[in-house]
Amino acid sequence: MKLTIKVITMLCFVIIQLKAHSQSRILEAIPVDSVVSDFPVNFAFTAKKDWQFIAYYNKDRSLTVAGKKESETNWKIKTLPTKVGWDSHNSIVLALDRDNCLHVSGNMHNDSLIYFKTQKPFDVTTFEKIFPLVNAKDELSSTYPSFIKDAKGKLIFMYRKGGSGNGNTINIAYDEKNKSFSRLSTDFLFDGMNQMSAYSTAPKLGKDGYFHMAWVWRDTPHSETNHDLSYAKSKDLVNWETMDGQKGKLPISPLNKQFIVDPVPAGGGIINGGFEMFFDKNHNPFFAYHKYDKNGFSQMYIAKSDKQTWQIAQVSDWNHRWDFKGPGSITGELKITSAQITEQEVIKVNYWHVKRNNGQVMIDLKTLKTISDFETKSEEENIYPTELNRALSGTAGMTPKWQMANQVKGYFYAFRWETLGKRRFYEKVETPVKPVLMYLYKVSKSYE
Repeated sequence: MKLTIKVITMLCFVIIQLKAHSQSRILEAIPVDSVVSDFPVNFAFTAKKDWQFIAYYNKDRSLTVAGKKESETNWKIKTLPTKVGWDSHNSIVLALDRDNCLHVSGNMHNDSLIYFKTQKPFDVTTFEKIFPLVNAKDELSSTYPSFIKDAKGKLIFMYRKGGSGNGNTINIAYDEKNKSFSRLSTDFLFDGMNQMSAYSTAPKLGKDGYFHMAWVWRDTPHSETNHDLSYAKSKDLVNWETMDGQKGKLPISPLNKQFIVDPVPAGGGIINGGFEMFFDKNHNPFFAYHKYDKNGFSQMYIAKSDKQTWQIAQVSDWNHRWDFKGPGSITGELKITSAQITEQEVIKVNYWHVKRNNGQVMIDLKTLKTISDFETKSEEENIYPTELNRALSGTAGMTPKWQMANQVKGYFYAFRWETLGKRRFYEKVETPVKPVLMYLYKVSKSYE
């Protein structure tokens, strides 16, 4: 009877979702600057008190940071001395330290570390380049920068040293008192042992007081060599342990088999960036990801933890294989966009599939049995104003790119621009594309 009631409840939920439409409204549209639009790359946003900052590549392809107070409409803009090519790997990260000075890094794909810091709080005009942060020999081939903060708010910078298939991950801490940088640990966070690289999420602090991190290993620059979905947690970002509390020493290497969630082999259909980590009310980690089934089709799987073992279940029944191969930025055919556990104790996973469009899989939390798999609107269509979810520039091939900024009670900020699609990092755009104006939007939350 419980299962019948749950199925009926889920069917009602599906009907509501299919009827739902975005009711969010634009409260304010603030122009920022003209930005590069011939390839997609992640920009960055940070905010504190009433200050807002965006880091991006401007129309001249230069790394740029714009800042203002929330009550203002005019940005103070600082252009920094580095220009991007056409590589989607060259994302930007931006953060404020405990002294309210800005740190920005980006435009790196196996390049010398590019890092700037302001000398005065909230003042973009005082950026200065810093190199090396700690040791030049460790900073000559850098990729995938990210900022995290420990439990006390200390700013930590994470990046990969070396190339894909032969890289190590380094964490660097910033000391406001001495205005200096130092290694968080003398050991690497990840060491591929000259055989592979770890492609990880940035550690995220959970409600249980642990930082949670997931990764796959990758043998070469070729995307099909990803393997072994893995997970670890830590209280201090130095001492890491498994889901069931086994201690692991740094660096984490391919020898640490105890961290593996699902031993997907190379060529098994898993890819870096192709998984979502989420948690139940008891802080147990879950994963939604894709790999090949026994017939070679790409399927969605759920990995469920009970702090003792991992339970893995296939939750889709699709008949398409995303046969990704090669280096560079891959044009996706399957993307897990979000995953969570609802108040009704149902796993809800949103995805995009090249043959099925946007969809949502609902899964019973206890049994991991699939309840439903149906087409939905995209998350952008559900969240952002309808009139902005199509290209407006008039340039063929352009699509909107949204990035959430910060959320406030009753409204949120997000910035939007338009770009052409992804290309391999070695595929230069043949015809110049006219830059587009990026806006910061203040949007109502009435869609909720």
